[in-house]
Amino acid sequence: MSYIGIIGAKRLDDSNASSGLVEAQKKAVQLLRCSTDMHMIKQQTGWEMGVDGKWRYEVADPFHNTVEIEDHLKRHFGESINISLCMHDISLLIAYPAFERLSLYARYTPTNEFAGYFNPFSYGMMICMGTLNSPFQYQTEGVLLHEVQHLIQEEEDFARGGNLSQGRRRYLRMAGEVEARNICIRHSMSPEQRRSSLRTDTQDVPDAEQIIVFC
Repeated sequence: MSYIGIIGAKRLDDSNASSGLVEAQKKAVQLLRCSTDMHMIKQQTGWEMGVDGKWRYEVADPFHNTVEIEDHLKRHFGESINISLCMHDISLLIAYPAFERLSLYARYTPTNEFAGYFNPFSYGMMICMGTLNSPFQYQTEGVLLHEVQHLIQEEEDFARGGNLSQGRRRYLRMAGEVEARNICIRHSMSPEQRRSSLRTDTQDVPDAEQIIVFC
């Protein structure tokens, strides 16, 4: 799953008038003004508020499962492939059209240095594996969800993540990193479990300990 914001929701509504995401968000705002519990707000509307004070909506998992993605990457090792080839649901591409030009490719990482990263210069995502004939070192679908969430954060001006050069402890407390990790945790939940729980129920750093930055 991914957390989208009002910008993405408006585009999805424009493509499908029956979505009603923007109207649901307006209802969420009204319910909050009436001091309605956030769990109840999410159950009724699908929307919840992030630690940065901005509304978020959980959309369904867009990617094929890890086995299918890794098989495709291995067959095209060394090539740049369009990320849409790894998706069974293109809702994110409708919500954020810039993602349509995202490329994806694999590289060798025998030292377990990192799982993957986004290269803003090539607008591509690198997924890491040990050797051509070995299993990938990390859950590929989770890596994609994590990195895509960072791109959504930029599009929606959500609280951002960071990098390890800032220090591991600070990095882990960055609100954008907490959210991107939480995406991977919630990925294993059923749609019903997601709808009945908040981000705060599954995140690994409490709101009060998170560091909020927007650039």
